[in-house]
Amino acid sequence: MNDLEREKDKGLSLWYLKDAPLKRKFAGKKDRVPEFGHAARLFAIMAKHVIDRLGPEAGEELIQAAVEEFAFRRGQDIARKVQDQGQPLSLKNWIIHSDIDPQNFKLEIDFPEGDLQARVGRCTWHQAAEQWGLTDYAKLYCRYADYKILEGYNPDVDLTLEDRHQPGRDHCLFRYRMKEKSSGQP
Repeated sequence: MNDLEREKDKGLSLWYLKDAPLKRKFAGKKDRVPEFGHAARLFAIMAKHVIDRLGPEAGEELIQAAVEEFAFRRGQDIARKVQDQGQPLSLKNWIIHSDIDPQNFKLEIDFPEGDLQARVGRCTWHQAAEQWGLTDYAKLYCRYADYKILEGYNPDVDLTLEDRHQPGRDHCLFRYRMKEKSSGQP
């Protein structure tokens, strides 16, 4: 049984993912983006200018289209790396080959009902934007990116995201699960 079939059949667990950090280390860092604080600030400033120029509705619409295209292509790149190694498009392989350096986040993981749930507290994207007073603009990236990255990687991955931008919340909560009867192809 390959990883994708195993995830669909039995879900995720700490035991199952125990070798992912080591495999991730061996996968290398050349495609990972370290500490993306400057990217957050650049994005937020560009979003501010777009919204100032086009207005809130048209500005956000343009930003959404750009973020979704960028994120989808990122997901496709990750899928290509996994497939080039003859591996299935499982969540485990997504974790191993993701293009983001895990140093960008402080997270706690759990496995409710065999799903992967990640509670992200410290986030360099959010922190950098917040330091410059640009949180309202930086969150536009967060609003649209994660779903499209997964769609580009494997549309059979389902994500539920509760973001830190809701009143009284100091973290984001990501819950990943494999949809039923996955084809495993992007």
